[in-house]
Amino acid sequence: MAVVGELRRYPFAPFTGDLPGELLAMIESDPVSRVLLPDGEPAWLVLDYANCCTVLADPRFSRLGTVPGPDEPRDLNMDGPAHAAVRRVGGKAFSARRIETYRARVQEIADELIDDMVAGPRPADLISGLVGPLPVRVVCEVLGVPVPDRAEFQGWLAGLNSVLTYNSMEAARKLWDYLSRQVTAKHEAPGDDLLSAWLADQPEHGLTDQELTVLAMGLLRGGLEVSSTAVGLRALFQHPEQLAKLLRDPDKAAAAVDEILRYTAVSSMFRVQVVLEDLTLGGVALRAGERVMAVPWVANRDPRIFPDPNVFDIDRNPSVPHLAFGYGPHFCLGTALAKLEVSLSIMTLLRRLPGLAPAVPLDELPWRHDRVNGGIESFPVKWQEVQ
Repeated sequence: MAVVGELRRYPFAPFTGDLPGELLAMIESDPVSRVLLPDGEPAWLVLDYANCCTVLADPRFSRLGTVPGPDEPRDLNMDGPAHAAVRRVGGKAFSARRIETYRARVQEIADELIDDMVAGPRPADLISGLVGPLPVRVVCEVLGVPVPDRAEFQGWLAGLNSVLTYNSMEAARKLWDYLSRQVTAKHEAPGDDLLSAWLADQPEHGLTDQELTVLAMGLLRGGLEVSSTAVGLRALFQHPEQLAKLLRDPDKAAAAVDEILRYTAVSSMFRVQVVLEDLTLGGVALRAGERVMAVPWVANRDPRIFPDPNVFDIDRNPSVPHLAFGYGPHFCLGTALAKLEVSLSIMTLLRRLPGLAPAVPLDELPWRHDRVNGGIESFPVKWQEVQ
């Protein structure tokens, strides 16, 4: 345990798939505490459900920490009316009803990728074979990225969440330039895609081309890789009785996905916010300008909210929602699409690859520490041959 002054470094240990018992115990014993984050700067670490909800929803906490100028383009990271204006446009495109129209195409893409896994070498890597490429292909089709551009586009996406600031900024710059050109091109030759639809509705919503480009960038950051597919299968492999239950009754898929989202984590980190005014949180005094990080995956294990929170049970029927997609005005716009991708991916793998199992011990799976959203780096799997 590294200590700087009186502050502990957080995360307390490299993340390898399971939230440490010490961190889970702090939900009740020390839910709001001061730590030192990897950038060397202090922040308040918030772990319990109620206080996490406050940090994520209360306007006294801000993602930006500053008031944008009147000439700045509106985006999803802002608060108040500016955020609401952008969210209305994005939310319409990612409503549960709209996402349901993508189901058949997402299923086709999943089947195509699994076909390639079956035809390829064994064991197959679940990450490079399905978990990584599926959401990228889906988001490229949704935004209308031309097929010849997709390989380069995927490379930029890979750099977007790098922990190395230079790599992330360079990837963001290239994506920004590309999307700006796409917006201009779709003014002249619109297609059947989301960017074209946003442009057609400009007289109604009033977002500028620059603001629509910012919105597209925000959606990309949120939907690059649905790591819950991999960690969900890991949880099912760790709990064979739950896997057997799901195989016996595939109608439990939706409940299983929600429990996967509640129970699993891909990182110990979450977005850092800024306190806008002096306040008290969980009996602790926070000052304006201080940083705070609420960690939803830890709050999802709060025993005051979820009975037996450290038990993985796909029959769980909680009376309150988990926080895997956040809470409040910044609740993830891509929730319905992410759930669809996780559900179709897991159920298609289990249906098409009988006896699907990890090809290495689960505690030997390598985890990524080179990007802010973590996740499993590679996940070798095997299955029985289909006669």
